[in-house]
Amino acid sequence: MKLKSLGLRTELMLRSFESHIEVKPSYIVVRTPQNPTYRWGNYLIFQAPPEPGDLQRWKQIFHDELGSLNHFVFTWDFVNGEQGAAQEFLEAGFWLEQTVVQTTQKVHPPRTLNTHCQCRAFHSDTDWAQWLEMALIQNAALPAEEREGEGYEIFLKHKAAEYRRMIAAGWGNWFGAFVGGQLAASMGLFAKDGLGRFQSVDTHPDFRRQGLAGTLLYHVAQYGFGELGAKDLVILADLHYFAKDLYTSVGFRPTEHLVALEWALA
Repeated sequence: MKLKSLGLRTELMLRSFESHIEVKPSYIVVRTPQNPTYRWGNYLIFQAPPEPGDLQRWKQIFHDELGSLNHFVFTWDFVNGEQGAAQEFLEAGFWLEQTVVQTTQKVHPPRTLNTHCQCRAFHSDTDWAQWLEMALIQNAALPAEEREGEGYEIFLKHKAAEYRRMIAAGWGNWFGAFVGGQLAASMGLFAKDGLGRFQSVDTHPDFRRQGLAGTLLYHVAQYGFGELGAKDLVILADLHYFAKDLYTSVGFRPTEHLVALEWALA
């Protein structure tokens, strides 16, 4: 099975650093045994959207390949937003994720360029501690039904450790926009074979609507084209979230629409 989607290909590019990827004739298995609570580190990519009756079949394949985890994640290699027979999954308690994949080969400054922040790469344990604190504050600010539950802090610590290993291996870097020494926005960028992929574009709730994320995105994209030698940059956003408009403000354009189905133990 060879992937058509650039979004999924860059996802596997990132996962290839420490996850196990197994290609089967009609699906791909992604395993991250060292971080079993990482839903998008333990999931299945199918060739096509679900057909009627696939709910139990897909769940059984997941159990056979990944064991008994506290979640299911299924996605498929269609780039036009096709949902297939997703309703059967939704009625069983799954939720639908619709993602827009945006790409660019050049960037321009956002309309609101914040000139009061310092944009720089992380270089200390203190930077990463601020990142963890910001992520937990963001999660706590979400509506109860959208919040990550118990174990989220452990998951974040696993992810931070992985990102730091990727940085040490020369794959990319993690950046922050700092205001008065406080981390106000952050994101990562990693690249391989001319493809750069952004990770976790976040803004502290106390610093929103100040142009920080767009300013940092413009800064980091230049690093990607320059130091990382990327020819194409890829970034993903929730179809129904304003972040996609932030990305277009510096030159990204939508190229794919992906769909996934998720379920997690409450």
